Amino acid sequence: MLSRLLTKDFIQFSNESLSWEDAISLSAQPLLEQGKIENCYIEAMINKVKEFGPFINLGQGVALPHARPDEGVKEFGMSVLKLQEPVSLLDDEEQRVDLLFCLAASDNQKHLEALSALTKLLSNKQVLKQLKDAETIQEFLTIIKTEEVSWKFMQYVRVD
Repeated sequence: MLSRLLTKDFIQFSNESLSWEDAISLSAQPLLEQGKIENCYIEAMINKVKEFGPFINLGQGVALPHARPDEGVKEFGMSVLKLQEPVSLLDDEEQRVDLLFCLAASDNQKHLEALSALTKLLSNKQVLKQLKDAETIQEFLTIIKTEEVSWKFMQYVRVD
């Protein structure tokens, strides 16, 4: 699922020093450019963090910016921004993130499917390190595709 969502057009790397708001906005730009979200969705994601705190921080430097489908999602999608310079959500040094997976879920089912696939990927600390160390978009994509192939293979391996 992730390799179908996160194609090269939806992955960005940035060496800029950004505010956390700018990082969320930049993480969503591919979705905006491809017509999957409206501009108001970006505002909603930022406002959710301001209102509810850094709930998008999944730990280990990973954030999942998102808002409700009715706040500007036109079509299901996901994009990712890999930062050279981490940002601190709400300017709190304990909330530093350098990998932002922006989720635009069109309904709860899609939301859960995307979260499940992302959780599976990021729960492997070695894979997470590889993603953070990736130097090119192609390398980032290869890591995701390799993991998905190994998941499919493991479905056929019987463990007794």
